[in-house]
This record gives sequence, C-alpha cells and structure tokens, in this order.
Amino acid sequence: MNSFTPSRFIAALGVTVSLATFATTTIAKDASAAENSSPVMPQMDAERGKTLFAERGCVICHSVNNVGSDVATSLDASNMNIAREPFEFFARMWRGAPQMLALQQADLGYQIDFSGQDIADIFAFVQSREIQEGFTEQDLPDHIKEIIDNGPSAAFE
Repeated sequence: MNSFTPSRFIAALGVTVSLATFATTTIAKDASAAENSSPVMPQMDAERGKTLFAERGCVICHSVNNVGSDVATSLDASNMNIAREPFEFFARMWRGAPQMLALQQADLGYQIDFSGQDIADIFAFVQSREIQEGFTEQDLPDHIKEIIDNGPSAAFE
C-alpha cells in the first residue's frame, strides 16, 4: 500500500522548494542579465561584404567604384550622404524593399536571402572607401556580369 507519510511529505516539499528556489534564482538572473545587457552589434567585415555585394547581386542595381548598374543609388562610400549609422541605412533598404524584391525575382529568379551578419558586412563594405577602391569587375561572378551586360530587368519601365 502506498501511504502518504509525514517524511514523504517533507521530502516532496523539500524537492518542491528546491525546484522553486532554482527557478526563481534562474528567472531573477535572466531578468537581471536582460536589464543590464545592451544590444549586441555584430562584428563587421568589409572584405566579406565586398564578396557578398558581388555574389548576391546587389551590384546588379547598385554601383560601387564605377562597377555595377545605375538602376538604383550608387553606394560609393564617397557619395554616402546619410549618416554612417547602420539603422538609417537599413531603414532606407526597407523603404525600397518592394522594388528590390521585384527586381531580384525578375533578374535572378529568386529573392536574395541575407542574415543579419550578411547585412552588417555589406554595410561595412559600403562605408569603406579603402575596400571599395579594390572592387573591380573581376570580383563579379559570370552570371552577375551577364545580367549587368544584358541590362537589369525592365520591371519598372
């Protein structure tokens, strides 16, 4: 027979109190860490951004160092009139998103997928005059060169 005894009650209560204490401590630590932490900005790699800019097809619409198309705004670091602040840069991208997505679909046949790190690296590239000076047509994959040579999509003509 399985009877409930005071010693079993105290043991069960001890386990419950221990679990409750652990949970409360963990929650308090997590809350404290959240209150004391600031947003984490990724490390930015302009060289990787240069590669992404070419390989993902940003250069089909945007030019850098006279390489690419003039369908959209030039992203030469020397022409960047906006503050060198990533959130404003991303806000501008967001405002142009419907057009960018339509052109990607028309020219590439798919929507470009970026991670947060990818976008941070591309941002670093468009801010770096030094890295941009080394950007040439030789950095472009053949399929991207072909799209540029044939003229980017006339989706908005």
